Amino acid sequence: MKSNPKTEDIAVIFLSALDDVKNKVKGFEVGGADYITKPFEALEVITRVQHQLGLRKLQKQIKLEAKLRESLIKEQEIKEFKRRIITTISHEYRTPLSIILTSAGLLEHYCDPENAKQQKHIQRIQQMVQHLSSLVNDVALINELEQDKIILQPVPLNLIEFCQTLISELQIVRQVGERIKFSYQGNQFVGKWDERILRQILSHLLSNAIKFSPPESEIDLKLIQEEDEIQFHVIDRGIGIPLGNRENIFDPFYRGDNIGSIQGEGLGLAIVKKCVNLYAGHILFQTELNQKTTFIVKLPLQENPLSPLW
Repeated sequence: MKSNPKTEDIAVIFLSALDDVKNKVKGFEVGGADYITKPFEALEVITRVQHQLGLRKLQKQIKLEAKLRESLIKEQEIKEFKRRIITTISHEYRTPLSIILTSAGLLEHYCDPENAKQQKHIQRIQQMVQHLSSLVNDVALINELEQDKIILQPVPLNLIEFCQTLISELQIVRQVGERIKFSYQGNQFVGKWDERILRQILSHLLSNAIKFSPPESEIDLKLIQEEDEIQFHVIDRGIGIPLGNRENIFDPFYRGDNIGSIQGEGLGLAIVKKCVNLYAGHILFQTELNQKTTFIVKLPLQENPLSPLW
């Protein structure tokens, strides 16, 4: 039994009338787990069997814990390796991208403004650099979020003014005119919030709404104050989310089946979800294919808010 890998772990208890020390030692030398001499008591045998079963269970648990520790160590090593790669790439990309963007700006200034072909190529350079810069920033941010290295830094903030400013910035960058309609409901919109995290949540949701909607369709941003939470509703009239994609839309780098050639890397909603988690909040969505999609972010009100707006 002890020479067979399939049976070597089975505990063997000797039950014998040979009660001298020599035979007991021999029993243990050949692999016995215990030795009971006759005459015996049934209760003693049962107790010793239970003891061996308990030891066996403990051995299995120790082996399992050792494997888990080994797996965790490997996982941590992989995470650290990934973190170093992302940090290095993010750092090394930012400087050349900044130089390219500055150079493109100089070209735009010195080139012939009447030369449409030149201006078109310069604008394409600027757009691609901005796209790559945004990608680098998103990858660096999601790396920070996954490493739990971001701590909320709340500052006094008027949410109405914050939303209005963000919409104005998006309208300029995205050139969407007056497509984003803003409304609010409630009376307590001044409190302490982390502006950077809120900006990540809303800018990604609004950018997605613009990206996946027809050019002239309206997008709604609604700010709603409930009794113990603040809600942000972002509503578009776009392509919607297919049923088979809905479980995975918050996974990093996940792109839906109906996106086609629309530009993107699938990081926006992953960032939004992790930012919402920082506030111990919730995000949910309602969607109809080729009709509309509504994302609802619910964040708990702070324990010591500032004075109400009104």
